[in-house]
Amino acid sequence: MKIPSVGQVVLDTLEKNKLNKNIFRAYDIRGKIGTEWCLDNNFQEVFLIGQAIGLQLIERQSATIIIGRDGRLSSEAIADELINGLLSVGCDVTNLGLTATPVVYHALTHLGIQNSIMITGSHSPPDHNGIKIVYASKPLSSDQITQVYQDIIDKLPASLSSTNKGKLTHYHQSIEDYQQAINDNIQLNRKLSIGIDSGNGATALFSESLFKRLGCDVIPLFCTLDGTFPNHSPDPTSPKNLKSLIQLVKDNNLDIGIAFDGDGDRVIAVDNLGNILWPDRILMLLAQEVLRKNPGATVLYDVKCSFLVPKVVEKAGGKASMCISGHSILKAEMLAENALLGGEFSGHIILRDRWSNFDDGPYVAARLLEILSNTTLSCHALFSQFPVSYATPECKIEFESPQQANEALKQFIEVADFGAENTSLIDGLRVDYDDGWGLIRSSNTSASLTFRFDATSLQRMKEILQKFRGIFKMTAFKHKLPY
Repeated sequence: MKIPSVGQVVLDTLEKNKLNKNIFRAYDIRGKIGTEWCLDNNFQEVFLIGQAIGLQLIERQSATIIIGRDGRLSSEAIADELINGLLSVGCDVTNLGLTATPVVYHALTHLGIQNSIMITGSHSPPDHNGIKIVYASKPLSSDQITQVYQDIIDKLPASLSSTNKGKLTHYHQSIEDYQQAINDNIQLNRKLSIGIDSGNGATALFSESLFKRLGCDVIPLFCTLDGTFPNHSPDPTSPKNLKSLIQLVKDNNLDIGIAFDGDGDRVIAVDNLGNILWPDRILMLLAQEVLRKNPGATVLYDVKCSFLVPKVVEKAGGKASMCISGHSILKAEMLAENALLGGEFSGHIILRDRWSNFDDGPYVAARLLEILSNTTLSCHALFSQFPVSYATPECKIEFESPQQANEALKQFIEVADFGAENTSLIDGLRVDYDDGWGLIRSSNTSASLTFRFDATSLQRMKEILQKFRGIFKMTAFKHKLPY
């Protein structure tokens, strides 16, 4: 979908106070197309975002940037206007075109450029889209994303008088570079039969060829790029979106099934019996492997991960450290603690021992396959070494606004009494026991509260859940827990 450049005349008359500040979120710029931004097929604010980013890079004396986009229907128009804005202030752009987020991350090192933009709605519905930004090989923090908005308000359109025009370069080899790098890094010791569900997202561009190159027999599922996501939502953390992959694994007696989200930076798996392997369990297996070669290393896990993660990490000789949820926060904390492995329950997993500082779904899947290929055990048997727990999926209560959700969380914390010795307030409220845990936190991507519960028995999990339910009833909010 090509949109002509909006031009200086339109931008000079733009009422910038109508720019929706709410799309400048904790991890990225994101919102619903036509409702929260890009109204009436008008992409003028995207041009402004491109200019603001370009000016910031010039101030940093690093005026070069990589840009890529996913297959959503609005992504090409957003990419065009971002590029126009960047070029207009003198920033040089290398355009990768259609690609996945991990490919953009890999290109940072491969092309020797420190800054990048990926246009993607990630796991959100088809009518949403967003912009993920990296400066100096690090994702922008919440404050830095807010500063992009503030610079648009304070510094534009004065910058439009600039006569310096940047250079645009098209680079078409990034997906091949990425596949070759993974092939050089991974060694499978036996052939595996796998199912791959790209969910019609960005990894559909290469997922089948990548895993065939590694030596797998691959049965592709929804591996055709389609920005309308006709088969299921691009969020593999929802069990309903894994039904087709589970059936594929069972019907074809596959060793494992792999699912990616819409832009490929998250991964979920299904074992040979069709059981979902949630990211925190994948993290446990990866931790054993990383710690076997790097004893004493630090492993990070977010507040939504199972209470079993630190137990497994410590038993394997590592140091476990819990952090706030958010892929940009995870990346920053891993660098700060020099952790070699880190992961979130949402599927963002980072392996720094042999790869990079970024979350990379296909690479993590390849490492999982490498471990599986080094044993004669089935996938189910391999994961059976870890204790079984009874857990709820991550569920949300929707509110009218983020402010209302935050107020509900505040009231919950004020009346809760779990004892300081087993309570964490780093991200909402998490209470840990020897045999289970519960969590309530405010989402950074939607107006909602997130809940999750986990325990060694179903009865114990229900007890913890009931405790949270009773406390929530003491607040002024009458929403029902989704369990």
